[in-house]
Amino acid sequence: MSTSTRAEDPVQAGLKQAMRVYPQGVTVVTFDAEDGPKGLTVSSFTSVSLNPPLVLVSIAKGSALHGVISETKSFAVNFLADDQKSVSDRFAGRIQMKDRFDGLGFKKGSTGCPIIDGVRVAIECRTWRTFDGGDHTLLVGEVVSSRVLSSKKPLVYYSQQYTTTEAQEFPAPPSDIVW
Repeated sequence: MSTSTRAEDPVQAGLKQAMRVYPQGVTVVTFDAEDGPKGLTVSSFTSVSLNPPLVLVSIAKGSALHGVISETKSFAVNFLADDQKSVSDRFAGRIQMKDRFDGLGFKKGSTGCPIIDGVRVAIECRTWRTFDGGDHTLLVGEVVSSRVLSSKKPLVYYSQQYTTTEAQEFPAPPSDIVW
């Protein structure tokens, strides 16, 4: 029986369902390729280490950019603001690869990777390691620059739709408090 007609594994179905109700910030990972700037929307992003400063993005092996980005020497992670839904859609494949940067404002960062205008944060990285992650490649980057560029609300993906966060009534406790 082919995998396309086989029923989905119940563990995989449960994981998909669970992850749909886990709010995730929306990022666009950008890099500079031989034929110009490239980028893709990535929701699987996390920090890994402070010493050395490392972050991780998970790239689907089925992505049209998988081969190119898994070989890149550097990349940038752009944290999108709540007014950038169209930017997320653009880099999620709703626009042809060659047209994704057309009419979009950006500047090249210190690594030469595009930093998209209007993003909340830009983290620039040198590729540190890549790891096999099943149907994804785990791309770990050593942070060379990290800048907060805007105080706009974040773009969040939750329950298969875009949303944002509400302002907190009270500030968060200091990060050194352990519960």
